[in-house]
Amino acid sequence: MTHVTSTPWNRAWLYFYRSMLWKCPVCGVSPIFRPISQVRSLRAWFETLPGCPRCDYVYDREPGYFMLAFWMFDYSAAALFGIALYFTLRHYFILSTWSLLLLTLIPVSIFAILIARHSKAVYLAMDHYFFRDEERPEQ
Repeated sequence: MTHVTSTPWNRAWLYFYRSMLWKCPVCGVSPIFRPISQVRSLRAWFETLPGCPRCDYVYDREPGYFMLAFWMFDYSAAALFGIALYFTLRHYFILSTWSLLLLTLIPVSIFAILIARHSKAVYLAMDHYFFRDEERPEQ
């Protein structure tokens, strides 16, 4: 088996790949979230597990840790999706203002909820890539 040299680009793609699978950015084995089959509420959909049991990487470091993840990834992706959907509907269909708003806002809200886990996972991967635990200042 050949080993791939650990260049910054290789590590970045590895962490991104792991985040798309909702796996720990460090070991890539343990899940970040509980399985979808065990989600019983909207709150459970958004919650991460406490940390990785395999490598002890803590997912939710402090209250408000994932706020930037929502602003940076979730809201921006939902806004881009909403803008594209709005102009597509406006261009191809003759709709009233209220119909256009409803046909845009409802799918955008659902889309934002569905990608919330990916937003958190990508943020965890970026955080681990740029600030590994050994390089983190003591808190």
